[in-house]
Amino acid sequence: MSASDFEKTANAVAKQISFTERLGRGDSKEPNAEPKDQGAGNSAYKPYGFLPTGIGETCEVSRWVEGTEISEGIEFQYRFLMQVGYVGEEQLKLFLPDCIVVIDGMYLRDLRKKIARRQCTFIQQYSAKVWPNAPARGEPIIENISVVRPDAEQPRGKNS
Repeated sequence: MSASDFEKTANAVAKQISFTERLGRGDSKEPNAEPKDQGAGNSAYKPYGFLPTGIGETCEVSRWVEGTEISEGIEFQYRFLMQVGYVGEEQLKLFLPDCIVVIDGMYLRDLRKKIARRQCTFIQQYSAKVWPNAPARGEPIIENISVVRPDAEQPRGKNS
């Protein structure tokens, strides 16, 4: 390493430039820039996305109470997500210890991959009352979210 290379690296560290920027592979960012929503789709409606919040090991799943603008849902911790099931690109099933979250929509393959990599902090159902302009054709949309819980009164097996 030459003296000028050392000086460049030392100055970069002093200015708190990221490692990838020092290697010439990163984009420079403003030090105090606001984190941007990394949601899917190009319209105002974002069916899912990632909001950088520091330590984020949870995902909020929201739907809308029928005919209102009131949201309801669950927020689960990724450590409790046991399995992600899917049917084509139209349905996902998130298996949690106490329930199964069923997500119906279109073009959900990317969402499945992001959940598997823990890169999703919110999932939300589309509502025309909240977003009057529907997403463009070919963009992901979540049409229905339901939470299925086991019935406590139903017998579980032969020996129960």
